[in-house]
Amino acid sequence: MTFKNIFVYPRYPENLSKLYGLAHNLWCLWDYDAINLFYRIDTHLFRSVNHNPVKFLLDLPEEKMNELSNDKGFLLELDRVWQKFDEYMKYIGGPQNGNGDDCGLNKNIVIAYFSMEFGLHESMPIYSGGLGILAGDHLKTVSDLGLPVIGVGLLYKFGYFTQRINLEGRQEELFLELENHYLPIKEIRLPDGRPAFVETRILGENCRIKLWQIDVGRTRLILLDTSVETNPRHLRDITNELYVSDRDKRIQQEIVLGLGGVKALELLGIKPNVYHINEGHSAFLVIPRLQKLMAEEKLSFSEARALIRTSTVFTTHTPVIAGNEHFDTKMVKKYLEQEIRQLGVSFDEFSAYGFIENNKDTFCMPALAIRFSRYVNGVSKIHGEVSRKMWAGLFQGTQTVEIPIGYVTNGVHWSWISEPFTNLFNRYVSPNFIHCRGKGNIWQKLADTPDEEIWEAHRKNKLKLIEYIRRKLAADLVARGYSQHKIANITRLFNPDFLTVVFARRFAPYKRATLLLKDKERLIKIITNAKRPVQLIFAGKAHPADAAGKYMIKEILDFAKDRKLEDRVIFLENYDIDVARHLVWGADVWLNTPVMENEASGTSGMKAGMNGVLNLSVPDGWWAEGYNGRNGWTIAAGKYYVHTELQETAEANQIYDLLEEEVAELFYERNGEDIPERWVGMMKESIISVCGNFNMNRVLVDYSKKFYGTAVKDYAQLHENDRKSLRESIAREHEILKGWNFVTVKGLTTNIDKEEYVCEGDTIEARCVVDLGHAPSELFTMELFYMSGNKLNFRIIPMELKSRDWTTAVYECSAKIEGYGVQNISARIRPADPTVQDLHPEMVKWSD
Repeated sequence: MTFKNIFVYPRYPENLSKLYGLAHNLWCLWDYDAINLFYRIDTHLFRSVNHNPVKFLLDLPEEKMNELSNDKGFLLELDRVWQKFDEYMKYIGGPQNGNGDDCGLNKNIVIAYFSMEFGLHESMPIYSGGLGILAGDHLKTVSDLGLPVIGVGLLYKFGYFTQRINLEGRQEELFLELENHYLPIKEIRLPDGRPAFVETRILGENCRIKLWQIDVGRTRLILLDTSVETNPRHLRDITNELYVSDRDKRIQQEIVLGLGGVKALELLGIKPNVYHINEGHSAFLVIPRLQKLMAEEKLSFSEARALIRTSTVFTTHTPVIAGNEHFDTKMVKKYLEQEIRQLGVSFDEFSAYGFIENNKDTFCMPALAIRFSRYVNGVSKIHGEVSRKMWAGLFQGTQTVEIPIGYVTNGVHWSWISEPFTNLFNRYVSPNFIHCRGKGNIWQKLADTPDEEIWEAHRKNKLKLIEYIRRKLAADLVARGYSQHKIANITRLFNPDFLTVVFARRFAPYKRATLLLKDKERLIKIITNAKRPVQLIFAGKAHPADAAGKYMIKEILDFAKDRKLEDRVIFLENYDIDVARHLVWGADVWLNTPVMENEASGTSGMKAGMNGVLNLSVPDGWWAEGYNGRNGWTIAAGKYYVHTELQETAEANQIYDLLEEEVAELFYERNGEDIPERWVGMMKESIISVCGNFNMNRVLVDYSKKFYGTAVKDYAQLHENDRKSLRESIAREHEILKGWNFVTVKGLTTNIDKEEYVCEGDTIEARCVVDLGHAPSELFTMELFYMSGNKLNFRIIPMELKSRDWTTAVYECSAKIEGYGVQNISARIRPADPTVQDLHPEMVKWSD
């Protein structure tokens, strides 16, 4: 017997329709007037449903709904919030004039933003950490700015796990099923009313994928879901868990995201001008794009790849090769060989785009993404440099400094700013600051804000944090089996007047959550100082397969329990957006201790800094750019040591020194009105510097100007005159490939080769002889590559063809010597055509 599932909604009073309209758009979860509207109805219930507005309304008794429909005060407030929402949805203005015109974007442009996870709200755990939170902030900000971006991701049945700590202090993982109809999400339906589905092949079977949509302000997020009754169980559970450990399930997820995501956009009539791949998980999207261009538009593989590269942005977030998504090549072949055959190329030919150097056993997803993306970026200045070195194997023959991987330092959305500070910013900065570009002098206005107002806003945040901790900790400790007496003691003793240091992030070994415990006896003295006490809050999840990360959690809990410091050292379970929100609002100091060059960016410190919380961090990721000597502290003592143990000892001791001698002293130093004036001065500097430089508006403007707008323009140029320039470039590519193996750079000579003294301002006369075989000279460009000793600054001086005698060509140029010290020069030959250069960065030969 088969039953058809039908979800039936209650019938609501007509004058409350706006309330339900608000509940189905995530704008209502980042605007404080809207949030307070739900709190006004029933605070306890709103908290109990994890601030999920749809479930909240479905759980409200009919009597309460009728009461609200007759409450004139509530209806007046509802109308006011609805009007604010309506104005937001229709807003025109801001840095992009409402539609991105000054970035080369207009309302007819579409950017498809693919990501494995999106952190939008705590009630929708389809995210695990920083990557997802950034993706969520990305969508919220394109909504604020009116940019033409559409998100594409997966809808997980269980999402990421819920963390519980057992009586032994060990992490346990619970997987709680999401009820889609109880979330701010809706089925996508076709014009004829039918639910929208696409199909993709998984090992010869058709897998049906249901399409859902989340409205993120003015932005759409399309989510793909394989939990469809008509799918066999092994296909139905593909989208069960985020970052599932089963490698077959993981590659199936990424096939659904990449291939299915492109098909979903096509079904909905969405034709992206630019594809933005957020981390390597969705890189398989290049396959259906190749198929479409080659089958429907009759392009060659090279022509199609050139167009895809021109219209693709890839953002890498992982600073270690081993941490990047990769699969056994045999597994990729098993799943995708049939799809690749449709391209008219062999699997071996295609798989080379996923290899790093000569490792043919591992198919690296970021390698595939980089080779099909013209615009590649890291997420901080340091990370850009690390990425160029890390991916140098994909650009053999290219100097590291010239590898085309840039950076756009991350930022965060304004919704991470607490309500007290939002109110301050509305008054002292601008009532429309959420639409401002953010960079510039606008935030300097906060320097004149009265100290007492800054401190009072922080005090409100801290009291709210303490209240939240006591409420959450009581519930968590009951679940762990603690006695009511012990719970009462712990929750009562956590003090809002104590200096509060927070470490909250994913528990991975490189993040070093336990560095602070290096010298436990010294730490205990700092914590229990009678005049300047300190309390510590830890929060974070370890991946289910990360035993070392789990042990770090247990070490912290054991330390607090064994030393009877459970009132001063607290671990908060189930670090999610709600926990993070309260911590970044109410902490005094935000601690960050990763191994150098292992933190791609980090954004939690930005969120804290926007709320006046002072960062105490290793100068990695964003903090290397954010620290200015007045807005926090940097932990740099380890840079003088090579040995890991010595580094950690030095850095731990520096943290202790700072806490004892500077941080605690500044915090507890008060004026006659009990305000720590110098501390508040640093808070202002933190707000001004972080809000001004690390807001997500600035990030989206950077992406739009550096990548999106440029990609749209370059793609259009390749399409001009029936793709005439593209066809000509590919013809030149074929001709170069035929003769490239015969091209030899025989040697570089200069007028200074035998000079004993070379001085700044002298002129180098360079001459290079090249054997071009039978290839025409105009296919190539010869260049003198001039680099300073630090290998960061370089110049490229074109060399002029002076003579051609059968196969031998002579090139010459002159260059003025700039600066002094050790400098380097060499000559190189490469294709002259920019499109061929772009397709073949490996096609370069240097002088001996």
